[in-house]
Amino acid sequence: MKVAAIALVAIAAMRIAHADPAPAKEPTPDPAAERAADANLESVEHRRGIVFGGALGASVTIGGGTGTGGDLALKIGHVATPKTVITFMFGGSAQFHKNLMKDLVANATTYALAGAQYWVGPSLWVSLGVGGGIYHCNSCLNSAGQTVNTKRTGVAGGVGAGIDLARWRGVVLGLEIYSVSVLDRDGLVMTSGMSLGLAFD
Repeated sequence: MKVAAIALVAIAAMRIAHADPAPAKEPTPDPAAERAADANLESVEHRRGIVFGGALGASVTIGGGTGTGGDLALKIGHVATPKTVITFMFGGSAQFHKNLMKDLVANATTYALAGAQYWVGPSLWVSLGVGGGIYHCNSCLNSAGQTVNTKRTGVAGGVGAGIDLARWRGVVLGLEIYSVSVLDRDGLVMTSGMSLGLAFD
């Protein structure tokens, strides 16, 4: 009996010795490696890299004479975040009015602004910009009551809001409202209106 018991203990010890080792723990992912892998993924956002576009529409100007006309703005920008684009805008507007001789003449406002455009929703955005502008006044009265043509330079600022109406691949048709003001030594000139725009992103 003693021999049998010793044999059973020896067999059990051999089985324990030859048991499969415990499975190794899964290695902890390296955060730096995960970030590097994500960086190689292609962005699925609509806006990427350099974007540009333009807008054309009706306008009304007040200050230094009031008139209605049109406005053209060209924009170029760079995507900073999925919702934010750093923008540079160059634009001009014409305001038609009648002089003392009842002739139809046009004043003009030109401006250059740097700012940002931010999407508050999938299709709705707001914008803000600052820069400089020039107000060209034709057949305007000076302090002496004379009719002269003048050119006044000042600081400019602009605000706007718009909605993307339709998208086809990288082309977006949108509707926007805007207001651009030029402040010079003689006062404030403000041009506001509504435009249709095309953007390419």
